[in-house]
Amino acid sequence: MTSQESKIWIITGPFQVGKTHFSNSLVNQALSRGLILAGVICPPVFEDQVKTAITIEDLTTHERKILATLRTTESDGLLTEHWAFDQEVMKWGNAILAKTSGCDLLLVDELGPLEFIRGEGWQNGLQAIDKGEYGTAVVVIRPALVEAALKRWPKAIVVEFQSRLRLDEINQITEEILRNL
Repeated sequence: MTSQESKIWIITGPFQVGKTHFSNSLVNQALSRGLILAGVICPPVFEDQVKTAITIEDLTTHERKILATLRTTESDGLLTEHWAFDQEVMKWGNAILAKTSGCDLLLVDELGPLEFIRGEGWQNGLQAIDKGEYGTAVVVIRPALVEAALKRWPKAIVVEFQSRLRLDEINQITEEILRNL
C-alpha cells in the first residue's frame, strides 16, 4: 500500500456488459504484479445462457460460495426483485469486507440497492471504502446508484461501460487503475 491518498474507482454499466469479467481481469493483473488484494468478486452462474445464481469469492482465500439464486414465489429471507440471497453467505461476505485494511487493491463486486437503499447487505463494504485503508478501491455499482455513490465518495473516478469491452480496452483501464500501486 502506498502512502498517497487512496483512490476510489466506480465501475458501472448495464446488466451483462462485462463488469465482473473486467473485475476478474483486474484481479489477475494485480495478482501477477504481487499486489495484496482484499474484498469480494461475484461471478454469475449461467445455465443455458440464463443467469441462475450468483457466487461470491473471497479475494484473499479464494473460497467460493453460492450467494444468491433466482427468486421464486417460495423464496423468503433477504430478497431483491430477481434474487433470493443466502443470509449466512451474506454474513460471510460482510465478515470478509470487515477485514480489508492494509491491502493494495480493495475490490467490491458489487454494492447495490441492498446497501445504498435498504441499509442492508454489505454495510462493511461501504465502511471499508469509507476508511480508505487501501491503495486503491474498485467498486462495481449499478448505473442508477452511481449518484448516491458519488455523494458518499465525491472524488471517485467513474468508468461507465456502454457495451462489452474489447481486450485492449480492458487492459488499458486495468493499467490505469494499477499504475500507481
